[in-house]
Amino acid sequence: MQLTANGISIHYQIEGPEDAPVVLLSHSLAANTTMWELQMPTLTPHYRVVRYDTRGHGDTEVPDGEYTLDVLANDLFGLLDG
Repeated sequence: MQLTANGISIHYQIEGPEDAPVVLLSHSLAANTTMWELQMPTLTPHYRVVRYDTRGHGDTEVPDGEYTLDVLANDLFGLLDG
């Protein structure tokens, strides 16, 4: 799925029961949402798992400009507010 937040298109996935506690997964540098594939069968029966591609990674937009912690945090806040 895609959502526009903080001026960019952000790719994210949501899996697991709607009424379960939420777990948010953010990948490491030079990775994407697929890094969590092996954990998903263990997590999704018990948790609502949200994972996303950070700015410049995977299927999220690759805009010009700085990728500061503030910018990355605002991307995440925008995703969570969406």
